Amino acid sequence: MAKLWKKPTRTSSWRKLSVGMWNRPSDPTVYGHETHPADKILTYLDEVSEYSGQKVTMTAYLVKSMAIMFSLYPELNVIVVGNRVLQRENIDIFCQVAVAGGDGKDADLSGVKIRNADRLSIVEIADYLHSRATRVRKGQDEEIEQTKSMIDKIPPLLLPAVMRLVDVLTFAVPVDLGKLGIRDDPFGSGMVTNCAPFNIRLGLAPLVPAARTPLVLLPGAVHKAPAVVDGEVKVADVMSASFTLDHRCYDGYHIGKLVTTMRECLMDPAYHHPPAETFKQGGAVAGKPESPATAKKAEKAPADAPKRRTPESSAKTPA
Repeated sequence: MAKLWKKPTRTSSWRKLSVGMWNRPSDPTVYGHETHPADKILTYLDEVSEYSGQKVTMTAYLVKSMAIMFSLYPELNVIVVGNRVLQRENIDIFCQVAVAGGDGKDADLSGVKIRNADRLSIVEIADYLHSRATRVRKGQDEEIEQTKSMIDKIPPLLLPAVMRLVDVLTFAVPVDLGKLGIRDDPFGSGMVTNCAPFNIRLGLAPLVPAARTPLVLLPGAVHKAPAVVDGEVKVADVMSASFTLDHRCYDGYHIGKLVTTMRECLMDPAYHHPPAETFKQGGAVAGKPESPATAKKAEKAPADAPKRRTPESSAKTPA
C-alpha cells in the first residue's frame, strides 16, 4: 500500500532550513494560564495573618492549595521512573527561593521542600517557609550549602555526567543513600515558584528534568485590571497564574481535575480552605475587633458557584 503523502510542487527556502535546523518534537510540556480576581484571597491572607500572628503569603496559600488538590485526586500525585508512571506516597511541595547577590556574587536560585504539606496547616507552612527561606538567603541552611559546595567542586565538563549518575542513584536505586548526600525525591510532587516579587505579572516556568516533578505553578504579581465581579465588569485586583505540566503524566481529563480545583482555590478560599477564624490564637483575639470581611453577614452563594469538595465527594463527582 502506498504512503498517503506526496512531494509538494514547491517548498520554500525557510521550510527547508527549518526542517534541517530542528528535530521532530519530543518535549511533553503543556502550558496554560488563567487570571482571576484576587480580592478574596488577599482578604483571607490578611485575616489568617492577623488571627495567627504569622505572616501568611500567597506562596504558602498556593502550596496548601496544591496539597489539597493532590489529596482530592491521589492519581495526580505521580512520578516517571524508567518507562513507567508511578504514584507517590507522600505529598511534598517544593518552593523556589531567590537569593540576592552580594560581595561580587551573582544572584542565585535555591529552594525549600515542604514535606507532607497535606498534613500541615497554611500557618505551619508559612512559618516553615519563612524560617527555611531566611536561612537559605543567609547561607545558613546546612543541606543547601552542602549541595552548593559539591556542585562548585565538580568541573563543568563532568557536571552533566555527574547529574545523570545522581539522577539514577536518586530515583532508580531502591535504598536510602542519605548518608552519601543523595536525598530521596528532593523536589516532591509539585513546585510553586512565585515571580510576583520581581513585579512579573505572568510567566511560564520550565519543567526541571532533574526534579522529576510533573507540575509547576507560577503565580504572578497582583495588579489592577478589568474583571468580572458579581456579574459586572470592574477594575479589580487580579492575579494571573500559569501551570506547566508533563503530558506523560497528565492528559486532558487529569488536567481538568487539577485546573478546576486550583481555579476554585484562586476564586475563593472558602471552597477548600478553613475559615480564617480557625487560626485564632487561644480562641478569640483579645482586644481586636472582627475583620471587616468576617463582620459582614454571610452572603448567600450564587446558584452556579462551585461547591466545596471533599475527598469523598470528589471520588464520585468528576471535576
